[in-house]
Amino acid sequence: MAAIVAAAALFSLPYLLSEASIRAEVSRSIQAATGVVPRIDGPARIALLPRPAIQLAEVYLDDGSKNGPAVGALQASLQFWPLLFGEIKIATLTLERPRLSIELSPEGKLIGGLPVNQAMPADEEVPELRIVDGTILLRVQGRERVEIISNLQASLNWAGAALTATGSFMLANKNANGSIVIADTAALAKGQRSAVRLRLETEPGRITFEGGVAMRDAVLQGDGALSADGRSLRDTLAMFGVGTPSPAGFGRYSLKSLIALTPIALSFTSLSLELDGNRAEGGFTWKRDGNRSILQGTLASETADLSIYRNIVSLLSRGGHEWNRTPIETGVLRSVELDLRFSCGKLTIGKIEIGKAALALAIKNNQLIATIGDAQFYGGTLRGNAIWNAAGNVPELRLDAAFTNFDLERGLGGMTGFTRLEGSGTLTVAVASHGMTVQEIASALAGKVRLTMLQGALNGINAEAVMRRLERRPLSGTGDLRGGRTPFDQLTGNVDIENGVANLSDLDIESKILKIKLMGETSIARREFDLRGVASLIRAAQANTPQVAFDLPFLIQGSWDNPYLLPDPEALIRHSGAAAPLLDAVRGRAAREAMRNVIETVTGLRSIGELPANPTFEPPSANAPAIAPISAPAPSPQPAQ
Repeated sequence: MAAIVAAAALFSLPYLLSEASIRAEVSRSIQAATGVVPRIDGPARIALLPRPAIQLAEVYLDDGSKNGPAVGALQASLQFWPLLFGEIKIATLTLERPRLSIELSPEGKLIGGLPVNQAMPADEEVPELRIVDGTILLRVQGRERVEIISNLQASLNWAGAALTATGSFMLANKNANGSIVIADTAALAKGQRSAVRLRLETEPGRITFEGGVAMRDAVLQGDGALSADGRSLRDTLAMFGVGTPSPAGFGRYSLKSLIALTPIALSFTSLSLELDGNRAEGGFTWKRDGNRSILQGTLASETADLSIYRNIVSLLSRGGHEWNRTPIETGVLRSVELDLRFSCGKLTIGKIEIGKAALALAIKNNQLIATIGDAQFYGGTLRGNAIWNAAGNVPELRLDAAFTNFDLERGLGGMTGFTRLEGSGTLTVAVASHGMTVQEIASALAGKVRLTMLQGALNGINAEAVMRRLERRPLSGTGDLRGGRTPFDQLTGNVDIENGVANLSDLDIESKILKIKLMGETSIARREFDLRGVASLIRAAQANTPQVAFDLPFLIQGSWDNPYLLPDPEALIRHSGAAAPLLDAVRGRAAREAMRNVIETVTGLRSIGELPANPTFEPPSANAPAIAPISAPAPSPQPAQ
């Protein structure tokens, strides 16, 4: 009987409760949960099945700004027992398809769109707020990009002024979930500090923060401890609209730091960073200026391997036999301003190793400037700087470097793959160029290169042994010239470059028994050699004896990938005692043959040496050239054999 009475009372409630009281309770609950006074234009009624709830139509969460929240539909579920006694208590508020637009000034000041709960009295109950399929639009004035958080499924619970929110959503087309706990939203509304805990988990990584924040003059400020880690820093930054300066690297990462957010900057101190297998410590500051990111920092590391970033610009085409013709991307220079100081005990880039390196990287006004000073380089020192200027219509490149007293076999081997020079030397490079592609830069390259060495060796050929063999038997064939080494006392080389052509004015290799002089050109644009030289074998000084025992001219031609060395065959033949007269005879016969051809052309007659024993001359025809014939004397009688 009691159940029947309760059921009858429950089903009669929709007719006993006034619509005004329903509206008032819904309005109070929405304001408590969102901080916005709702506007309810449609009817409000209670539905008992499948569970007690208030159904509302034409509900607007209008906070008076142009970015006020919009709601597709709203439903309020009711607590069951209070409802039996005619009292409306809302348990949950469900916002379906809400849309919130948040707008910030370029300085990070909140213009509108984010309501803040002003804190209900302690004895007031605030219902749980649920969001189904919500969307948040984040705009920054002056920027075309709009960050969109879509498919938002969230739950917000209040305990006085404390707020706990959890949910899942889509950010930059990637699944994410997170939570935030704000200890005192009322303090935030008054511009005071409140403790905050934040957790965000996404596919590329996760971020946690614990500290305090304040909303002063509508600008968010705060400080605390930040930690982040994940499989891809590149994808994590892209979710927040931040690009990376390199198409390679920026993969697995781990970061721990104290941070401070001010109206003008985000600072990281006591920073510990692991990225792509490298660990560094230091700090940096990040600022935003319109569409540009400004980054200033100092990092230090014991060891660092930056090989993964060496292919930022691919020098060669896929075939590897010609320069890359793909335009070099310079857009990052317009969107980033950088001032980074980096020190490292050992720095590795591909096959290059640098010790105690102090690097400075700067990007400003569409220019990239890289500087290294007094670093250890394979037993010597390295100083240099490179400038890539993309401010004009055509980018410009300038490179100045000095490698002093370094091991050329390992140093040049690491930089160029050339490992034929053994010993210490000094190399200076000063070149400049311009172009949109590596091919254009190679074609316009100009500058100077200088190389000096003392007490070294040329690996891959024993020039002395080859010269002595050819001195003894010039026509025995050069055979395979490869193998062995050629020691020398001194090597000097000077290269002048203009319009992509390197002019080797002189490269001299000297020892007590050997001298090699090389000159000519090499096309940097076509990657081809066209060099000529002379190798001289020196004998000990003796009276009345020439010091040069044997000279051998030679050529070096062909592509950089597969050049060939060709000794001068005529010099080998002339040095041969038996073959030299034959060469003279051949040359003499060739000269006489040329003379005969001239005589025949001028006179129409065969040369004297080919006339018959009793020549008979006929008068020239009417069509013969008007040139007097040359009379030949009658041959003298030959003695009988």
